[in-house]
Amino acid sequence: MCEYVYSSGKKCRRKPLKGSKYCSLHIPFEEGELLYGDKIREIKRRAFERALERGVRTFEGVQLYDVIILEKKIDHPVIFRNSKIKRIIIGKSELASLTIINSEVDSIAIIDSTVDFLYLNGLSGYGVSICSTKFSSSILVRNSNVRYVMINSTEYYPKEVTAEEEFGEAGRMAGRIELSNLSGVRRIALNSRYPLIERLRQELGIEFESKKRPVKAHILHIANISFDESPRFKRQVRIFVNGFAGQLLIENSQVPGHVEIVNSKVRYPEFVHVTILNNLVLRNSKFYSDENWNLTYLPNLLAELSVFGFIVIENCTFNNPYLAEVFYRIARTTWEGSGDKEKADEYYYLEMLARRKRVLAHYRKGPKTIKKALRLLEVIFEFLFADLTCKYGTDWRRPVFLWLALVIFGFPIAYALTGSVIPVNSPFDYVYFSIVTATTLGYGDLHPVGVGKVIASIEAIFGMFMWAVFLTVFARKYMR
Repeated sequence: MCEYVYSSGKKCRRKPLKGSKYCSLHIPFEEGELLYGDKIREIKRRAFERALERGVRTFEGVQLYDVIILEKKIDHPVIFRNSKIKRIIIGKSELASLTIINSEVDSIAIIDSTVDFLYLNGLSGYGVSICSTKFSSSILVRNSNVRYVMINSTEYYPKEVTAEEEFGEAGRMAGRIELSNLSGVRRIALNSRYPLIERLRQELGIEFESKKRPVKAHILHIANISFDESPRFKRQVRIFVNGFAGQLLIENSQVPGHVEIVNSKVRYPEFVHVTILNNLVLRNSKFYSDENWNLTYLPNLLAELSVFGFIVIENCTFNNPYLAEVFYRIARTTWEGSGDKEKADEYYYLEMLARRKRVLAHYRKGPKTIKKALRLLEVIFEFLFADLTCKYGTDWRRPVFLWLALVIFGFPIAYALTGSVIPVNSPFDYVYFSIVTATTLGYGDLHPVGVGKVIASIEAIFGMFMWAVFLTVFARKYMR
């Protein structure tokens, strides 16, 4: 019998190869190549396929070049333990579950398949690629040393209601993609470019589905990731989330590079003890939350998320104004810290808009009280005198153009229509009177009558207020 001893203490019962103490599955690569040359690859491949056909589902201590499962349906779990495998490829197949524990696997590729449950623990390898795959339970990659984790067009589909779902437990395992306690990582990517599919298509002669779809899961949990600190990777995108739909939780990680979240629909975006040494980019995405989550988590976001570079938010929408306000605020602080006041002003304006929307949303809820009515009046006043005039002090052009538009055109037209300025010899006298009124010069050669007195009073107050606004905004913009 083969001399390999399982962890249970029993020996392998397979027949050893000629010239070796080990069977075709357990013979070490070096010994097999020494005895059989390149033929050992075919010997190992046939031995694995025969074992799979006989119903063997647990492989311990095996050393294989290629584990290729194509167009098969396996209703029982497939388990690899304490093994060395060069490559695992699963294509156009249906597996109840795939478990790999404490093994060395150079690359794992699961393409155009259904794997109800995928569990990788104690893995040492180069890359894990999951493309166009459906799962009904979880995808868990834990306690491993891998360089790349690529997940494309993968989605959760519930087979049945689990106990956790039945009782509404938030921490349910169904629909979970978890990448935790990984070391040596260079990149984690969802819906990133994946040229390996084309190479596998040519090598295996099978057409794989390559249509890009969103990655759908209840939660994407990325935790305790130790990234490769090599200088050539430090300025690359280390976490790339593209086309993801579900809850996102990143925690207990220091990212020596960029984090990008693009083209996604993210529920409850949560960062816990996260440090990003370069930039956090949110682009073309929608973010969702609810009131309870906002109260419990959002107040701590500034303390939990530290970004040494910039936070860039472009073409993003938020279902909750408080969520938008907090994200725009932390984005503003990163740009202010770098001295880029122009960009900081952009996010400050968006932050104030979100804050105003939050107050309006609060006013619409519940019974209308005097306090709420006063708060509503304050919001209206804020819009007219802070936003409409100068975008909360961030735009010096707006007060200038507004002053010129009203003083040169608006008020003169009002005086002319009402005929409330005398004596007038030409239409330009209305413009002249408007200018001296707005600047509070008041030469006395022209004076208002009737309703013109009301209009002139409003213009005089408007002129004084707008000059004060312009000087304040100008000083803030160029002298701070």
